[in-house]
Amino acid sequence: MVLRLPSPLRPRLAWAPLFGALLLAIGNAADIAVTVRMPPGGAPVRAAHHTFDVIETLALGLVCGLLLGTAGHALRHHRRAAHAAYFAAAVPISYVVLGQDLRHQSDYLVSGLLAHLLFGSLVALCAAALPVAHAIGAWCARRRLLRWLVLVLPLGGIVTSHLVFRDDYAPFHGSIEWTSATLAFACLAPLVARLHARRAGRLALRALALAGVAGLLVPPANRTRVELFRTPGAIGAWVLARTVWPKPSEGASAPAQAPRLPEAPIPPTLPPLVDGAPVVVFITIDATRADVTNDKARAAALPFFAELRRTAAMFGNAISPGSQTSVSLTTMFSGRYFSQLYWSRYGIGSARFLYAAEDSTPRFPEILVANGVQTALFGGTNFLANEFGVARGFTESKVPTGRRHAVATEVLNPLIDRLNRAGPEPLFVYAHIMEPHSPYDRGKRKGTDFERYVSEVAIADTQIARVARTLAQRFPTRGVLIISADHGEAFGEHGTRQHTKTLYDELLRVPLFIRAPSVRPRSIPTRVSLVDLGPTLLDLFGIATPPGYAGQSLVPVLRGTTTTLSRPVIAEGRLRRAIYDGNVKVIEDLRRKVVEAYDLERDPKEEVNLFDEDDPRAGAALASLRAFFDAYAFRRPGYSPPYKP
Repeated sequence: MVLRLPSPLRPRLAWAPLFGALLLAIGNAADIAVTVRMPPGGAPVRAAHHTFDVIETLALGLVCGLLLGTAGHALRHHRRAAHAAYFAAAVPISYVVLGQDLRHQSDYLVSGLLAHLLFGSLVALCAAALPVAHAIGAWCARRRLLRWLVLVLPLGGIVTSHLVFRDDYAPFHGSIEWTSATLAFACLAPLVARLHARRAGRLALRALALAGVAGLLVPPANRTRVELFRTPGAIGAWVLARTVWPKPSEGASAPAQAPRLPEAPIPPTLPPLVDGAPVVVFITIDATRADVTNDKARAAALPFFAELRRTAAMFGNAISPGSQTSVSLTTMFSGRYFSQLYWSRYGIGSARFLYAAEDSTPRFPEILVANGVQTALFGGTNFLANEFGVARGFTESKVPTGRRHAVATEVLNPLIDRLNRAGPEPLFVYAHIMEPHSPYDRGKRKGTDFERYVSEVAIADTQIARVARTLAQRFPTRGVLIISADHGEAFGEHGTRQHTKTLYDELLRVPLFIRAPSVRPRSIPTRVSLVDLGPTLLDLFGIATPPGYAGQSLVPVLRGTTTTLSRPVIAEGRLRRAIYDGNVKVIEDLRRKVVEAYDLERDPKEEVNLFDEDDPRAGAALASLRAFFDAYAFRRPGYSPPYKP
């Protein structure tokens, strides 16, 4: 049986999508009122938030109505062709909106077998959701009782979208909500037709259409954009940000001097920090916040970190160059930020994802090996293997296979064995351990997420202490211990949990401890970056830092020499970029077309956006950020930095 052509495809009923959009806008308005706290700008900003959410959502309904009305006019006598055209139009939309997530799932399922066929099938299945929802709604519209019963489904879809995974998966939120809206407006199409038959109804519909036109033509101010993206249902904002909004530019005057990277090798610091051939052990801990490890109140729970605060140089303001493990570690090992590297899909099956595996930039372990330093890597996750390009160049490597995260003892027991086998030659050993990591089930089994998270930090504390004891016993005069993390972890700050999703400081501030016989224990407030660790390690082994490195050696700082760190401190993730300029931090979101700026001294929780206050410091920092990537971003015909989920 062939379903009849969905009624909104008839030209005279092309107003119906405006009602579906209005239903979404009402759901968003309720969500904003209940879940989004009052912004710093107060009632005027909240009013703008509501207004723009409504008109931008109506803009989607208007465009949809115009397309369906045009198609209905052209194909009004060709029912089957109309169904085929509807599906054909939905396929590229599904590909653009959901393609990246569906491709990853296609690789993950069935270990990558028939991934292309599975990907095409998933795209087609998601594309079919719109015409199928439309056809079901049109069929139910002719049955009055059924029409109202079926309306429960789109309402449930909209409510579910607002409640589940609020801080992530924007493409799926948009798909669920617009499919729900399609089912709703197809059900309501006969009522819209009757409304259109009345003069007052036509005026109301035209008012909704004019509001949609305003949503298309009038971009909201930056402060309103920031608020719009606080709810998962802001699909109008998402679509318009990706298509018609200009990027904010207020106050972004050209800086007096854009950040520059060195164009010549930087010689090592003399005299060397370590007497003899260094043995350096560098351990990063997954998802570890600086405010946990650096907190004196947790001395009993984290005794080794308490010891490090007494015996090591503690950098209390260390910044990760990304909020995702592969991004931050690739930046650290390459000396290049995300947008300075070439990223492509690499791996097989569930291990296939975006990596800089094909990027030719030397990683500092390769430079160490070329200069006669023995190197060994012990990783808790598969993509630390040499071929993924994250930490390329180690002569010895041990990582798990598949998606399994190794436990700390699996990683650090072989590391300790390697230290016990070390001789008089220089040696660099790196390890990355996966405690803590969600779902925080390797420590305490009860308590809040944060309590279980801290219990996993305690596991790292205990296991790293074993490594530190071995290093001190075997190499008391030439052993160097460096402890840090790849990124932090969020527990509700800025409406998010876990990591990857933002560039706020709960994800970027990480611990950094460096302990060596000649390093005076103290707390160092200077802001540093993990990208500084590559030059620092090369310096420790007496090797020059190559030109173009984004970081700067911390050896002079460790020696107590008066040093000015002149390189910019930058972070990237999910096509967001951040720069630290004195006390000011600026974040630019290239997908949302939003800019945020915070005075970290006065506003450490990053709540008051200076960019909206026309603070000249924000404009200057934004200009520096843009100038840096204008000068140094990787360029190749047809390539642009990808969105890495």
